[in-house]
Amino acid sequence: KLLGNCLNMITFTLRIAHQLLRGYLSRPVVTPEKTVAIAFRCWPIDIDPFFHMNNSNYLLNAELARWRTLPAGEILLSKAVSKEGMVMLATENHVRYMHPIGPLQKYEISTTCTVDSQDKWLYFRHTFQEHPDDVKGKAREFAVVDLKAVVKQRNGKTIKPSTLIQESEFYREWVVRRAD
Repeated sequence: KLLGNCLNMITFTLRIAHQLLRGYLSRPVVTPEKTVAIAFRCWPIDIDPFFHMNNSNYLLNAELARWRTLPAGEILLSKAVSKEGMVMLATENHVRYMHPIGPLQKYEISTTCTVDSQDKWLYFRHTFQEHPDDVKGKAREFAVVDLKAVVKQRNGKTIKPSTLIQESEFYREWVVRRAD
């Protein structure tokens, strides 16, 4: 069991590194609807014995989509590796599944990010939908992951989203501030 956990951790770390590299090589684009759409594929490592994406991998791939946006935030990565450090902590997840994603199927994760009026929480919505190459009419949604997160320094101090937005052109363009 320990070996399996270690292999899973190594595999996930390599997938994160891959997304970071792709984010550096090709900056994610914010659409006029304030979304960032990133293409993925359901690899054999993502499927379960029922030959569709395992439920837990929707959360994993949603996280990979967030990692892909990190390099576009420029200052955020330097904060993460600084002395004070920075970590985004997921505090709440809600997943709604509509249709399965099959083996090797292409799909897209369309992500929005909003900040509440308290300037503490980030809310991400990851919509898993048909890849644009496969759409005939309106894209079919496979699942929606709603995530509530907070950004902290290593010492536990909360970093306000407004600080991140102020320091990053990408986040100013992407993040929507909502009035509660």
